[in-house]
Amino acid sequence: MTARLAASVVIPSYQSAATIDACLAALFSQTDAGLFEVILVDSGTDETAAFVRDAYPSVRVIVSATRLDPAAARNRGAREAKAPLLAFLDSDCVPDAEGLSRLRCALTTGGYDAVGGAIRNANGTTTAAWAGYFCEFREFLPGGRAADASNLTLGNAAYRRDVFERVGGFPVGYFPQEDQVFHSRLVAIGARILFDPRILVAHAHRSTVRAFLAHQTRIGRANARVARMLALRGAAIASRRWLAAAALAPLATYRFARTFAACWRAERCLMVRRPSVAGLCWLGMFAWGVGFADSHADSSHADSSHVDSSHVAQAFRPASPDVVQAFRPAVRKGTS
Repeated sequence: MTARLAASVVIPSYQSAATIDACLAALFSQTDAGLFEVILVDSGTDETAAFVRDAYPSVRVIVSATRLDPAAARNRGAREAKAPLLAFLDSDCVPDAEGLSRLRCALTTGGYDAVGGAIRNANGTTTAAWAGYFCEFREFLPGGRAADASNLTLGNAAYRRDVFERVGGFPVGYFPQEDQVFHSRLVAIGARILFDPRILVAHAHRSTVRAFLAHQTRIGRANARVARMLALRGAAIASRRWLAAAALAPLATYRFARTFAACWRAERCLMVRRPSVAGLCWLGMFAWGVGFADSHADSSHADSSHVDSSHVAQAFRPASPDVVQAFRPAVRKGTS
């Protein structure tokens, strides 16, 4: 069976008991069923691992006694994978029936090294879930044509294994912005990346206002760190806490305008039909701005202070010399 595996699907899991059944049921209903293996890396304390072993015995379950950073969990699963293609799905995502087939075809016949798809909102009954969906995934909404890209969302993506290992796997300690760091490394080595909005997963978002705002603040902190490291637009602001604080209102307004425009096209003017969603998105942008301005207090990577990433150095060889050379200038610029 191992010899005919087309892909390994890696699912990081933490306290996933409420969502994992729907995720796996959809995964095993794929048109490509039988051509892939599934690896679940669980570092939670609930019954997820026991449930999966009982209900889905073909899934390889890897249990960590300590909580793992999502990037570290994905790396752990990738290290154990047996197939030449690596697909990544989050435990709170439900893929469409042809999702894995489309990912695989883009990598095997389309000439791409990485491919990812769009996100749909799985729990649209709450205002907080819609706000979280728009604020976090406005660049990965359904609709439009497939096109070359520079970034993907890791809950719905796949990679050629050789390219994945060449850049050293996912960078640990940047949650929830490790995708941006990882894909910048792929771009640096000339990898071809495809975003195909026809490849869909439905994602369950945070359903309370408190959880939504806390996550937006976390994203803001991570955004600032990544902007400084990669010398992205906004790096000068992120490098000066007083300037970031002074620019909070303009930054929040700019991000809200971008989000509103993206969601106007993709979700049938939902923010106009439900003004409470627009209002919470606006508030979320200010929470993001607070995190962005406060990122200097996060010098020890507090976002992942409660997870274990010490084993990751053993997961893959260091990035190849050409990756280091290509990536180094961006690091220098971002740390001025």
